[in-house]
Amino acid sequence: MNPQTAVTESRQLQSKRRWLEAERPIREALAAHPNHPELCLELAMLRCFAAAEDEALRLLPHARTAEGGARLVEILAAHYKCRKLAARALGINDPVAEDGWRAARAAAGAIGISIEDLPGIRLTACLIAKNEEKHIEPCLRSLNGFVDEIVVVDTGSTDRTAQIAESLGAKVGVFEWCDDFALARNASLELATGDWILWIDADERLDVDSKTSLISGLVRPHFGGYTIQILNFLNESEQIDQIIHRPCRLFRKLPGVQFEGRVHEQVAPSIERLGLPVARLEGVRLKHYGYRREERKAKGKDERNIRLIERELEESPDDGFQLFNLANSHFTIGNWSQAAENCERASKTLAPGIYHGQFCYQLWATSLHMLGKNEAALSVCAAAQGAGFGGPLVEFARAIALKALQRYDEAIECCRLAESLPLDDSETGDRSISAYKARFLAAQIYEELGDWTSAAREFESVWQTVPEFLAARLGLANALRHLGEFDEALEHAKAAMSSPDVAATAAHVAKLCAAQLGNPHEIVRIQEALWRTDVNDEALWAQWALAAEQAEDWPTVARAYAEYLSRFEPTAPAMINAGRALAHVGKHRDALECFEEAARLDPQDANVYFNIGDLMYRCGNFADSAISYKAGLTLDPSNAEGWFTLGNALFQLSKHEAAQVAYEQAIRIRPDHHRAEANLSALKSEMLRLAS
Repeated sequence: MNPQTAVTESRQLQSKRRWLEAERPIREALAAHPNHPELCLELAMLRCFAAAEDEALRLLPHARTAEGGARLVEILAAHYKCRKLAARALGINDPVAEDGWRAARAAAGAIGISIEDLPGIRLTACLIAKNEEKHIEPCLRSLNGFVDEIVVVDTGSTDRTAQIAESLGAKVGVFEWCDDFALARNASLELATGDWILWIDADERLDVDSKTSLISGLVRPHFGGYTIQILNFLNESEQIDQIIHRPCRLFRKLPGVQFEGRVHEQVAPSIERLGLPVARLEGVRLKHYGYRREERKAKGKDERNIRLIERELEESPDDGFQLFNLANSHFTIGNWSQAAENCERASKTLAPGIYHGQFCYQLWATSLHMLGKNEAALSVCAAAQGAGFGGPLVEFARAIALKALQRYDEAIECCRLAESLPLDDSETGDRSISAYKARFLAAQIYEELGDWTSAAREFESVWQTVPEFLAARLGLANALRHLGEFDEALEHAKAAMSSPDVAATAAHVAKLCAAQLGNPHEIVRIQEALWRTDVNDEALWAQWALAAEQAEDWPTVARAYAEYLSRFEPTAPAMINAGRALAHVGKHRDALECFEEAARLDPQDANVYFNIGDLMYRCGNFADSAISYKAGLTLDPSNAEGWFTLGNALFQLSKHEAAQVAYEQAIRIRPDHHRAEANLSALKSEMLRLAS
């Protein structure tokens, strides 16, 4: 192959981003034409952009004389100068950098170019923030030892965000918010003095293990910027739900490099217009906490984003990236129709291999499923496959639709595919689908089929993989319950109750197991644990108190009412029940105080007086007991039980005629009151005995 043909073929491959393949024709031509300047230059440049500058340096003596050789000299000189700076900053020796720097300077001198004005490695972290006092400190502290300067542009905080940033050494600027993220971020760039910019948000943290990789990026200024991995956590647990994407977040500070886009702003297009490549930087990670559900809801992020994206689309209606972002925002808040519509529009703009393509089709199919259009969802999955966007995300969406259509065997097959197919590191999407969610869906399918053995196996596998995902432990508990393994099921269900998302269902399963085991006191403990997941829920408290009463666990009933009175506004019925519980555990004085408070809260509640009567009777104070029963009957004269207990008190006081009247009245009101009949019979016998 002649040199020019080899260079032409190589550059065609480079235009398709097939970098490693692009080296093949050059190497083949070099075998026939050793040390050919143009071939050496082409290979050396390819090696530089493969982060193999030391190999490029070996080609420099021959490559520097080719047309364009000066660019290679500048690249290598800048690289080795930056490596020297990095070594000095780290307090280490880098003899290869010293040798490379000398060789690059010699080459520059040989071809008569200056390499005095070369970039450095000074790094500025830039962020914009509004009312981020919760996040700003951990964010800035995560940058310690990584960056040389921090710039924070405040966009209208009413909290201590700016003061906290200043106290931690940040350079703080102010920007009047105008519904444009790009303009705000560009204001931060104007304050930055570093050679490089790390774009970070206040609700993000730089991972502690990122330093070495970060430096490897800073010593390569022939790249205009780098995409780095961002882990977006959607739940409190960092292990359960996370979407990963790779935007350009580390880039050189150069004239013309700026952010674009009112929302979901980007910097990479401006870098690429300068003819500089944006590469992938492995080993650097940002952890993003701002997409957790409660946080998004509290800040109204999705509604704000929808408003700003719609403004962007008024200006650029065919912007596929923003159409996808609009669909994603609608999906997040459950606007399924709008999500599906905008996914469809975005799908028509997707370039081959675009990083969010598969995710777009997944959101589209899932939105249709949520609308009950499962056949349409399957058609979307097939379209994704045909467009080259098949993969685990699409198979997962297909499995969901098939499950809804009760095509269970096909759904399980898709779950297995979703679990086994790789999601490329450059693609945006939920990597937990392959890690455990596809398996969890398969477990749910087995659950619907009543195949409890398979369901238990799959749920347990998911739980072992992600112990924090307690929905899997609940599924395991329920499967074991159906298999008759009540003791083990009970333990798993109780553990699952610590997750607010499944606490109520887990408590239900736990109670079913406890009932099977004949353990009412366990049910009481379960209800208390459930209430403690939300101690302000009065309905949950009532379930706990009722369970304790049904188990005749009076100490717990008394404790439950003590909790009630410390948290809720007291009512007469609550005070009566608290008094009854205290009476059962022998705390008669405390019980009487509760009844008296109930009488104060509602003087017309006959129940108060009946319960005071019961307490007096239990204490042997039959006279006061009778007085209280009479007071209750004045308010509720048709209460058969009241007449019955009054008769008992009068009987104890030997007021036989009055007791007889009371028993007869109880029977008149409720003819089937057998205890009143029995006591009346005993009374008459006593009266006959005394008369004789």
